Amino acid sequence: MFGFFLKKNFCDVWDNLFYLILTNVLPVAIGVGSYFAISASAAINPYLPNAVFVLCAGVLMSVLFAWGANARKIADFNSPKWSLFLASLKKCFLTGFIFGALLAVLVLVVRIAFSFYLGMYLKNGSLMSILLAAVLAWFFFIVVMALQWFVPLYFLQEDNTFGKNLKKSFIVYFDNAGFSFLMLLHNIVLCVLTILTFGLIPGLNGITLSCTNACRLRLYKYDWFEEHPEYLEDKEKRTSVPWDELIADDKESLGQRKLSSFLCPWK
Repeated sequence: MFGFFLKKNFCDVWDNLFYLILTNVLPVAIGVGSYFAISASAAINPYLPNAVFVLCAGVLMSVLFAWGANARKIADFNSPKWSLFLASLKKCFLTGFIFGALLAVLVLVVRIAFSFYLGMYLKNGSLMSILLAAVLAWFFFIVVMALQWFVPLYFLQEDNTFGKNLKKSFIVYFDNAGFSFLMLLHNIVLCVLTILTFGLIPGLNGITLSCTNACRLRLYKYDWFEEHPEYLEDKEKRTSVPWDELIADDKESLGQRKLSSFLCPWK
């Protein structure tokens, strides 16, 4: 299934490359503006950059949340629309802002606490401090892997509230820990490409699309479990998911995409 995800996601990015580049301009602009705002705030008050960081993270995540609606359309083999982005921005701005602000607060708390515990270990060699630092690092690592699914779940399952969506993100992670780890590695590669292309390809919107594609495919197994509850109750059978059968329609919709079709789409 992961191999098909890589192929489908690459095709989706390629087919919507120009649109992705244009939509990534806004997150890049917000990122650049945030850098200057945080730098300028440091000259006013040493604690002010943290507040500005939280504010900027909320604004940036609101934009990424708005893109989530189009990410779902692309994942469903449909075309993105500017009007959908604007409508989603109006509808989900507060949700995205809260999510981004909470993420920023989490990053600040973990950074400060980790530095504190690590400093204690370097100062007096306390084993308890290095243990707490390790626990904190693992906690943050797990949270990051789980929250990869937050935006996709919000748009793939539209009845979710903020709290319910957060809970489901961790449920999906713990039930698919290996897959979540592979997705994290995949997204790290996309982050490197994003840095090399100055935030335009695939960009933060492309990473959101990647997570949406992966989550959409992964959710197929839960629909299948509803039809076959005996597999859900049996731990040994739970891993026997017929992925070839579940993604057969998607394979047919995607079709045979050869290298020549990307380089010479008119053929």
